[in-house]
Amino acid sequence: SYVEGDVALARAWYGARGGYRECLLYPSNLFKEVPPGGGRDGLLNVQVGNSADPGNGHFEMLELLAASPRAGGMRIYAPLSYGDPAHARAVAERGQALFGDRFVAMLDFMPLPAYVAWLGSIDIALFNHQRQQGMGNAITLLGMGKKVHLRTDVSQWEMFRRLGLAVFPLDAFVPERLSPQEAARNREIVRREFSEERLQEQLSRIFEE
Repeated sequence: SYVEGDVALARAWYGARGGYRECLLYPSNLFKEVPPGGGRDGLLNVQVGNSADPGNGHFEMLELLAASPRAGGMRIYAPLSYGDPAHARAVAERGQALFGDRFVAMLDFMPLPAYVAWLGSIDIALFNHQRQQGMGNAITLLGMGKKVHLRTDVSQWEMFRRLGLAVFPLDAFVPERLSPQEAARNREIVRREFSEERLQEQLSRIFEE
């Protein structure tokens, strides 16, 4: 694992006694060299969750966004291509009721390069997961200099903060992009900590043991 907090939970909950070996696991967790975009029509592009799993806490986030004084200046995207189809339909209906044509329910899968390019168009992402989840999305967005809000009681919050990344709690949501300084620092941290070379070194050590 690359989330040490997950290892601690496995030990606490299940009595796991194996040694910890840090590993980024697979390429979707790696830094991606993609030119960052963003809202080009004056609207903030906001991503809510990463799937149709009810554990994304979509409804709470949609209400949070609707209550913002800047709700009219946001376009809301919800990736819903996998998970619970009934939940996806319910989220799509609620989002359209709250935001009209400024809500986009993403119900179909996209080729990976197209999805990564789409992530480059996001300004702010809200991840209300109650457990470690959506890490490929979060790492890619942070590496693009995007603003990411998370719950503070999940293992990835502590990991990102330990690495020095600027991430923000959900209960302190402010509809603003990262400052250029914060964005540049996040990009450099992700470039260094989530590199292909680092994954290769980790896998080499594991398979040499």
